[in-house]
Order: sequence, then C-alpha cells, then structure tokens
Amino acid sequence: MNRIAIVFCILSALPAAAQAPVRKLPPIINHPSINVSAPYISADGNTLVYLSDYSEGGVLTVYFTQRTAGQWKQPVALPRHINTRLNFIRGYALSADGNTLFITSAKSGGVGGYDIWWGRLNSYSWNDLENMFKPINSPENEGCPSITPDGNTVYFMRCEKMDADKASGCRIMVSVKDNVGRWTEPQELPPYINTGNSQCPRIMADTETLIFSSDRQGPGKGGMDLYLTRLANGTWSKPVPLDFANTEGDDIYVSATSNGRYLLRDMTGKFKTELTELLFPEEVRPKGVMKIEGSVNGSDGNVPAAYVSVTDLSSGQRAYSVRPDPQGNFTLYLKAGTTYELAVDPAESHLTYYTEVIDLTGDANLNTRKISASIKPLKVGDELEPPGLAFKPYSSEPAHSEAALNRLARLLKNNPQFQYEIQVLLEGYQEDSVQSSPDLTEVVADTLRYKIADIDTLGQLYERDSLSVKVTWHNDRTARQAEQIIGQLTQLGVPAEALHPFTNARPEPDATLRRTRIRVAVRNKP
Repeated sequence: MNRIAIVFCILSALPAAAQAPVRKLPPIINHPSINVSAPYISADGNTLVYLSDYSEGGVLTVYFTQRTAGQWKQPVALPRHINTRLNFIRGYALSADGNTLFITSAKSGGVGGYDIWWGRLNSYSWNDLENMFKPINSPENEGCPSITPDGNTVYFMRCEKMDADKASGCRIMVSVKDNVGRWTEPQELPPYINTGNSQCPRIMADTETLIFSSDRQGPGKGGMDLYLTRLANGTWSKPVPLDFANTEGDDIYVSATSNGRYLLRDMTGKFKTELTELLFPEEVRPKGVMKIEGSVNGSDGNVPAAYVSVTDLSSGQRAYSVRPDPQGNFTLYLKAGTTYELAVDPAESHLTYYTEVIDLTGDANLNTRKISASIKPLKVGDELEPPGLAFKPYSSEPAHSEAALNRLARLLKNNPQFQYEIQVLLEGYQEDSVQSSPDLTEVVADTLRYKIADIDTLGQLYERDSLSVKVTWHNDRTARQAEQIIGQLTQLGVPAEALHPFTNARPEPDATLRRTRIRVAVRNKP
C-alpha cells in the first residue's frame, strides 16, 4: 500500500473513533417511506416508544421496540387498549428500565380532563392501565410525565387546555414520594421556568438536569423551543435555550439515555421525518449515569433479607437506600463525577456482607455493571478479604472508613463460635542499606562481634574484639499493621482472645502487582 493510501485510511477511521455530532437511528425504525416522531427512550437505552404513520389511513400510532445485544427488535404498535383516540397522542413516557409505560389520556375513570395513566410491561405486552389519581391528577389536564431513575420523583405538565394534539397554558409541576411511598402534593417550578406555557418536562438520568419546551421564555428560533435548567442546592438555574437542537418550528418532544451524550428528537430527513440523535455540547451536557444491576443470593438457594445502600465517599452523604425485590434483585443509577461505596448488609447480623467501591471520576466507563452479592453464614476455612480496610501510604496507620471497620466487627462479634486470624500480607517486600525510597520506613540494625589481630605498644601481636553495625531499611510493616486492626476490633467489642495475627512479606518484581492484602481467616476454637 502506498503512503497516500495509508494516510487516507487513517483519516477515514478518525470520524468512527470520535463522537459523531449527528446520528440517525437504524432503518428498522427510520424507514424511508414512514414518518416517525416524538421519541421517548428509557434511561437504560433499551426501550423506545415513538409516533409513526405506518397504519391504516396513515393515522398516527404509538409504536414500541426494545434493544437486545445492541440491536433493535421489529417495532410493534402499542395495543388498542393503550393506543386510543382519547389520548394526548405525544404524552407518553417510560421508566428508566423501560418496564413501565405512562400515557396521557381522557379515558373514563379518571380525575378530570386529561390524566396520567401507567401500566407495566409483561412478556412484550402491556398490562391494563391504572390512573395515578390525586394528587398527581386533578380536575385540570395533566400529561407528559418524566420520572427520575429511582422512581421517587415525577415531573409533569398541568395545563389549562388540552386536546389530542396540543396543549396551552401549561406549567411544570413536581411531586416526590413520602416515606411510605405516596406521592406528595405537586409543587410548581419557579416562575422564571413557568412563564405561562412551559411544557413536556424531561428530567435527565442525573436527576439535576431538566429539559422543557416553551414559547414564552424569550427570543427563540420560532414556535416552541427547548430550554435547559439545572438543580443545585435546591435551586433551579435560569433556563438557557438549546440552540443546537432548536429549529424554526415547534421543538417539544425529546429524550436522552443515561450516558447523557446525545439528545434524541425527530428531524426532517431526505424523504420523511426521522429519529435523530444530536450530540450535547459540553456546556449543556447532562452528567452521565451508570446503571447497576444487582442481585443478592444465599448459600442455600434462598434470598436472604438485606439492605442496599450507596454512599458518596466525597461528601459522605447517602446516595441510595433500597431493598432488593423478593427475587433478590435491585437496580441503581449512579451519577458520574465521584466515588461511591455500595454495600449490601444482611438483616441477620451473623451473615456475611458485601461492599464495593465504584469510582466514577475522570473518564469512567458508564456501561451497565452487574453485581452479585453473596450473603451467607461463616464457616471454618473461609478467608474473607474485607473491602475498605487499608493503611495510609508508607505507614502502619489505618486509613479505612469507620463503616468498613464496623461491618467487620459486627460480623465477628455475632459469630463467637470461631477464632479469627487477622492476616496482613505484603506482596512487594523491598530492602536497602539506605532509605532509597519513601516506602522504606522500617530499620533493622544488626550488631556483629568479631576478633581482629592487632599490635600493642610493645610491638606484641594480640587479638581484640570489634563491633560492626549493619543497618537495613525495609517496608515490612505487617506486624504493626495487624496489631492496629486487632486493637481497633477489640475496641469495637470483638473479644481479644478470638483474634490472632498472621503476617507475611515476600518480594514482587512487578511493581504494578505490589500491594498489602488484609484477610480474615475463620478458624476453629482450640
């Protein structure tokens, strides 16, 4: 291959590696003879509902599809008990996992006007819809809900007028669930957001970025335009127009997945209206969010009762607190930009626990992470490696969190039938005759006594004793580190006679593999 061809190949590959500013959904959705519009994609990116004119007489119909292994299935129309002429036709939404559908409808059995209804997905079909009732619905017209990933906060519009195709005199409302799971009385967002006709709120997966549409926010490109506001310390920022997505027409119905990279909306294509993703400019990009799919399992096949909590380690604040479902499954969404500790604590204190630190700082990979937490009784021979136990660099001073130590102490205290070997294992022992590294903090001085020949003042040969001191610097702090952990556990109520130190230090040529490991080995009582 000549040099020109090589350069051409390299340049051709660059756009594929970078993020394209505009991406179209695949032909299974964007068919050249079908108009598609008003998309709502679930936060996990695997479920999509949208409008299509692929129907008898070209009547606008809501379609539904799911993505498996990165490929969208053949879209199908929502069933007739959902796809009715009584709907505000673009007023649908999805839960973060795509398993709950929300619609806006004036069907009978509601509170008044148009109401918000919901139903669950069951084996690729939808159950009957249920009204959300008061306080979400009212004698006015409610529609276009948007739910935070944890399902505890809902944003929606409440309008003076609404028909199947349009609404007016709308304001954006928010309601949160109380401690027993009931929706609280909805509150209006501030007047600088609700300027008289603010519609179709879309809360992003980060729970702090809200996109909405308005024709009364100020100079725009024409008709309804898209705006963005952010929640910080309980206050919403002044809305800014999304100029990268606004057009001269009405810009209302958009959505985005949890990674926060692209805004999904409809745009005029070569032949028909298409569903298109637009790359968010950095200054208005929502924070990315990682989906955690977790499961809790026991050694006997039963699901143990447990509590799941997530702590933001940078602030010390609790980010999540949930209970697994009866099958032991749970789902969480964690915002990028910080480090979290995820913990699964059993309801029965004698069982083991699970913790993991999840670092979402920097350019973190936000792909879905699956976690399997095994909660089981202790048995002789178990060797636990409790997460969160550590020491400060070049020191035997503990650096572990109070929560990590308390969890371990709780487990050991509630299993008094065992003894425990507190193991501190150094993989990467080093030594030198001088302190050539800050890691060499320990000193050993060996005194050698030997005889040497000498001549006295009279010229007589004789032998005398001599001393030599050999100093060795090294990094084996394991004995003192084990003592520190045992001392802390004793202070937390673990019997001192149940704890025994075991230490070992060995060289490790590969610097990337050097570490200090802390283990707890379960032993029989003598």
